[in-house]
Amino acid sequence: MSNPLFHRVNVREKPAFLHRLMQELAGKSTISFEGDLSHCRFIEDLIERYDRVAALHRNTMWPKRDFVVLRLATENVEKIYEQVMAAGLKHAIVHVQIERRGVLELAAYDNFHPDCTTTGPGVRVALLNQLKDARVLHDFEVVE
Repeated sequence: MSNPLFHRVNVREKPAFLHRLMQELAGKSTISFEGDLSHCRFIEDLIERYDRVAALHRNTMWPKRDFVVLRLATENVEKIYEQVMAAGLKHAIVHVQIERRGVLELAAYDNFHPDCTTTGPGVRVALLNQLKDARVLHDFEVVE
């Protein structure tokens, strides 16, 4: 079965889901965070921009929130994840996006709201099934 255009996902465990997708999509990728990033201390070498780049852009115009785009490589997944957890995924970080080679592979808006969280064609159905079996996801829907 080939991958569809995207999957709508209903996330149960936000930190575990984000961590696994960061690991899966690392390499020739960038990740963006939008929200209150005042508790994050990202290593300067990882910062790509503080504004829109490629498929990653701000999603809230008002009130203007912190926004950062970071290089996502296998060797820096843990460093980035540690800072994300310091800020928190429940309220501080509102929107998360990951793009790989110009394709939006994770769009998690409004604190991973079920109607606003999708994965792209680079995220395998088998991985989503594993995450569902591990109770990281409530469920997912293939959208062609």
